[in-house]
Amino acid sequence: MKRFIVALLISVLASGPALAFTADSGMFTGLEYVADTEITAPSGAPLSLCHQTRDLRILGFNLSRNITGYVLAVDQCTGEAERPFSPQQMETAQSLGLIDASLPSEASNSLQRTIQNYGIWVALCLALLAVIMRRVKSLMGLDPSSPMRKKAAQRILTAMCYMAKADGIVASNEITIITKAASRLTRQNILSTDVVRIADHIDMDLTPQDFLDFGKGLRDSEKDAMMRGAFFVALSSGRIIPPEYEFLTNLAHGIGMPGEDFRRVMSLSLEDLDVYQPMAA
Repeated sequence: MKRFIVALLISVLASGPALAFTADSGMFTGLEYVADTEITAPSGAPLSLCHQTRDLRILGFNLSRNITGYVLAVDQCTGEAERPFSPQQMETAQSLGLIDASLPSEASNSLQRTIQNYGIWVALCLALLAVIMRRVKSLMGLDPSSPMRKKAAQRILTAMCYMAKADGIVASNEITIITKAASRLTRQNILSTDVVRIADHIDMDLTPQDFLDFGKGLRDSEKDAMMRGAFFVALSSGRIIPPEYEFLTNLAHGIGMPGEDFRRVMSLSLEDLDVYQPMAA
């Protein structure tokens, strides 16, 4: 859905006229050049036929632009409108050869403009709906009952192994804790040999990009499971030491987990400790 919304916004905005990013917001009247005419102003300056538009503008960007009629203006519609131009006046001017006869006598939105106006609102509504649904899913912890994706399960297992190594060594009881907790959280069959293999190749000299990579391509529920597993490993010893806390905060920042979700997942991990008692060291 996100790819669709982004593509729709780009296509709609790219097809519209160029607009400067300014601080003006609200309803505005604008002019759009249509064609030159043989009509002149009292000053003798040639007049151009223009569309008069009613624009809804937010921070300089037009969310909608509707044509309300024709007007005549100097300087190819870059200045103020000289006077309105009714459909009857348009027909008369066309019959006298003063204006291109192929133009419609009554100004109105084209199909492309109508689609553009409504397309922006549809895209914004879809984007807002997607954000709300994603947030509700994250807050309610709606995880599917089926086994987690292998990519996500592997990433979660790796994060838990890093968490165990944060104090310098992955103890034998931590291998058992990680194996059972990872199997429970990912609903995959995790083997202790998998934990040992990952732990043997861990380098704790992590960069900010490494923490970003932990969450790359993961769903919110999978990120929750990752933090839940990391918290479970850290809390299983009865306390969180500074290196473990540093890893937890860096991991949360890297995967884009806000503070309220960080605290929520920590509470879930504390509940897990009551239900799934880890082995004593």
